[in-house]
Amino acid sequence: MTQDRKLLDLAQGAPCFLQLGAKGCGANPSVPCHSDMLRHGRGIGHKSNAVFAVSGCPACHAVFDRAHLGKAGYEEAWLRAHERYLAWLFETGKVRVA
Repeated sequence: MTQDRKLLDLAQGAPCFLQLGAKGCGANPSVPCHSDMLRHGRGIGHKSNAVFAVSGCPACHAVFDRAHLGKAGYEEAWLRAHERYLAWLFETGKVRVA
C-alpha cells in the first residue's frame, strides 16, 4: 500500500482524536498518527497505510506507543481514535460518498 497524501493532509490541523490526556493536548496543530499494527501493514522500515492513520496532537502522539499504553491499551486507544476520526471526516464533509 502507498501513502495517500490527501488523506495525510486531512489529518494535519484537524482536532486531536487520540485524546490521551497528555499535557498540552490540542495545543498545537495535529499530525497524522499511523497505526503500528502488523495487520494494518506496518513493517520494518515503513508505516501503515494512510487509511490507518488518525489525527493527533504532538503531545498525544508522543505517548501513543506500547511503552506508555501497553499492547491492549494501545490497540484500544487507536480503535477509539479511528472511530472518532472516521465519524468526523464524514460529519464535516471532508470525505463524501460519490
